[in-house]
Amino acid sequence: MLKHLIILGGAFAGFFLLARGVAWYGPYTYDQADYMYAVSLGWKANAFDTPSMPLADFMKTGMGRGRDPGSRADLSAEIRGSNDVLFYRHWHGPLYGYWLSLTQRITADARAKRKLNYIFSGAAAILLYFGALWVLEGTAGQIAAILALILYLWSYAVVKSSELAPHQLFAVLVVADLLLLAKMFDAGERARRYWYAAVVVSALAFCVLEVAFALILTVLLCGWAARETLKPDWGLAMRSLGAFLGTVLICWPAAVLKLSPVKSYLFMAYLAIFRKAAWGDELSLGATWRLRLLNSPVPWLLLAVGAVYFLKRRRTVSRLTPFAVFSVLMFLATFRVTTNVARYELPLLPGVVLLGSFATALVLADWTPTRRNTAVAILGAAMLVTSWPAIRSQLSDPVQQTDTILALLREHQADVGRRALLVPHEHLPMLHYYFPEMQFLTYYDESEIAGQVRAGNIVGVLTRSNPPRLVQSFIQGFGQIQPRAQ
Repeated sequence: MLKHLIILGGAFAGFFLLARGVAWYGPYTYDQADYMYAVSLGWKANAFDTPSMPLADFMKTGMGRGRDPGSRADLSAEIRGSNDVLFYRHWHGPLYGYWLSLTQRITADARAKRKLNYIFSGAAAILLYFGALWVLEGTAGQIAAILALILYLWSYAVVKSSELAPHQLFAVLVVADLLLLAKMFDAGERARRYWYAAVVVSALAFCVLEVAFALILTVLLCGWAARETLKPDWGLAMRSLGAFLGTVLICWPAAVLKLSPVKSYLFMAYLAIFRKAAWGDELSLGATWRLRLLNSPVPWLLLAVGAVYFLKRRRTVSRLTPFAVFSVLMFLATFRVTTNVARYELPLLPGVVLLGSFATALVLADWTPTRRNTAVAILGAAMLVTSWPAIRSQLSDPVQQTDTILALLREHQADVGRRALLVPHEHLPMLHYYFPEMQFLTYYDESEIAGQVRAGNIVGVLTRSNPPRLVQSFIQGFGQIQPRAQ
């Protein structure tokens, strides 16, 4: 046990060195503010998606205005105005929201709450370590455990995903599910036990992120691949369906009673087809994947090793089947998510790490002790050295412009009252969360400001200047606001 504690201690020490200063400062912005607003509505609202637009109305509204760029802002404002809890969760399941409700009892500090998100990073790393020892025996298991631990914990995607978002929790559930499926292939008469557990975990993942469909397909395909051991029949099928639906019904009743996931998948399809840069900064497909490879290259290099090894020996290494199947399916599911935002790489990472570390371990296990220990040490050093530059660049700045914006609105909140204030669209989620009683209209481009001012339906404008300014109708010069020079 002492050996395991030393290995884990060293890996987490490296993680803490990498993660120093990474967590965001400042108030909740963008997606985080929406998530926190959904939490503020209470657990019942999130479990039962109340209030939320009925599915028929959602489809009618989306088809009527979703294609028209000029009406998308109005559509967003309409849904926000209806307090649609599913919208504020960004169409994700409520499971991560329950976690945020719990952290509200622990701390009210935004940065501290972001750091608590690293609990999921640690949980996934520990699962990977002891899960590898559980699935693989002997030397191969120990090598796989060490490699999986550091490949995951020291990766750019894990360390840089410090913001409030459900992706870290989803990754933990993926790790657990893939390990259960891997164990199922060699479990003999106990295979059904691991199968049912994998079904339940996949249902939990379904209550976190929409891309859980890739994990569910992995479970089904692995069940088919292990059919000689599982001996499927109608009893197995019905109990599996009951386990899945029962878990979902407990965690997210609206998924069964209101078909909320249908709206989630329709909206994700809309983002993929009609919205540019829907997941963050707009990047080309090539630039996105080049950055992912360069930010932490070692896991991807070992994935290539794992893919070749699995294709050559797939008949004798059935335990690697879940990792390979999931990696392919999740790659296809996230291939078009073109962004440099780290968290969008997380759903794919468990499969990459598990396939690469297990295959490499099986290769190294046949080497002499000196050679394999040297190889593991080199891979560990390479992982740390190659991930360090990208992770330690652009650390969070304690001085946030968003603090200035909130201070401006607090100062003039009484002057604004309940009249509409024109604000940059990117600040709307934050302002809505911190000032839910105020009314906001948004602009995407500063050329829109003059027209909005002449329309006479606003009381003031929050500018994009640095520092930001709040120009109101009771301040001289309100009518002469001009767009910033480009």
